[in-house]
Amino acid sequence: MNFDSLMIFAAEGGQEAEGISALGLSGEYLIVQLITWLLVFFVGARFVFKPIARILRERQEAIDEGLRLTTEMVTEKDKLEAEVEKTLKKARKEANEILSKTHEQASTIIKEAEETAQVKVEAMIIDARKRIDEDSARARRALEKEVVSLVVEATETVLEEKMDASKDAGLIARAIKAKA
Repeated sequence: MNFDSLMIFAAEGGQEAEGISALGLSGEYLIVQLITWLLVFFVGARFVFKPIARILRERQEAIDEGLRLTTEMVTEKDKLEAEVEKTLKKARKEANEILSKTHEQASTIIKEAEETAQVKVEAMIIDARKRIDEDSARARRALEKEVVSLVVEATETVLEEKMDASKDAGLIARAIKAKA
């Protein structure tokens, strides 16, 4: 038994109660307690439960808004990642194209340089051949003059007479014809 039941039992003089009173409940106390509980409930509902419900509703709305924003951010992030990937692919493609063009240009420049070098080498060879031919011709002329001079001296010695210019020219012409 609880304290209220003992109080009721003592108030009744220790007699056995019947009905609801047998359970230790009194109709008057029950109505007072019911009114007290209703008063506590309405006061609690008005001043405690409503603010708590409002706070919980606001918190739920904030959570819902956060979830919505999170979903939007994830969607936006996915879009940005796709765009970044697309941009990277485009940049790689452009870089590969630039490298390809650079390799082609380098090959063209090298080929042109080789062709230019070949032309210069050929020009140098032609120039060298011309110089060699000129030097050879000069050497032949000098050698011919030397040979003619030696022939004239040898002829003078053999004939023991001095050759004049006309005799000298005729003799040289015959000697040249004989060699050719």
